[in-house]
Amino acid sequence: MVDCVIGIDIGGTNIRVGLVDANLGLVRKETALTASFQTADDLFTHVRTMVDRVDCGRQAAGIGIALPVPWKEEMACICDATNIPCIENISIQTIKSYFSGYEVYFENDVNVIALLESEHGASKSYSHSMYITVSTGIGSGIILNNEIHQGSHGYAGEIGGMIVSDSSKSLSSLYNGTLESLCSGKALEEEGKRLYGSGATTQTLFDKYHQQDKNAAVVIDRWVEHFSNAIATLMQTIDPDVFVVGGAVIDNNQWLIDRVVERARDKVLENLRDSINIVMSAFGPDAGMIGAGLVALKNTKGDKR
Repeated sequence: MVDCVIGIDIGGTNIRVGLVDANLGLVRKETALTASFQTADDLFTHVRTMVDRVDCGRQAAGIGIALPVPWKEEMACICDATNIPCIENISIQTIKSYFSGYEVYFENDVNVIALLESEHGASKSYSHSMYITVSTGIGSGIILNNEIHQGSHGYAGEIGGMIVSDSSKSLSSLYNGTLESLCSGKALEEEGKRLYGSGATTQTLFDKYHQQDKNAAVVIDRWVEHFSNAIATLMQTIDPDVFVVGGAVIDNNQWLIDRVVERARDKVLENLRDSINIVMSAFGPDAGMIGAGLVALKNTKGDKR
């Protein structure tokens, strides 16, 4: 029986490494800031030291690594690592070499959360689901028939690039009509700075909204419009039983969900209007790390569904 594994979540902002037991409990964890490392060697050398600290007794049966990049099993090297440029083009075998003594398994960072929610969280009662994170950026993981859908080239779920507006009146001249450029935390922060000064944050924008500031109301209403465009499109292409949402923007403003559902209902075919189901994630900031651990557990048990 596998007692524990190591889950590694390498994100654009944070790196989390944890010892995860067979019940998905965190035994120990370590964190670091991704921006602290300028080269892939520095990054993975430090991640190995984090592994050694959380698994000081060498208990773990394997390692799962979640990365913010497209992924399929046959991929030989990392590509399109837009949030962590220093790991671009590094080979999978090179990454594995930093973790000698362990079997290492890889998956996209949002996919592992989608799998975690599907098997143990908010969408476990459903066969078809999507997990969407709305944080600094936007991404999703797709579960079809209870399995991760990676797509032909590993890019399934890269919904941040979905075009949701053809208007030139984007939140700022930097943006080009994609979901991520219009609805991410970064996009909202930039709009907050434009309206309220360089010290403004995403939270500033929402604070102003709750104070009934008209400019903030315009921005948030536009956010709802664009995000509901994405939900309506995904509903009529993927047709999931449920959307599970998480990430800082949604976690801190859960009231947005009802507004998105209401607006999306007007944009789908009539028989789908009552089928749009959006729920909150059951897992918090450690979901990527625990999800990576789940991937390792499933592989070390021989269950590669």
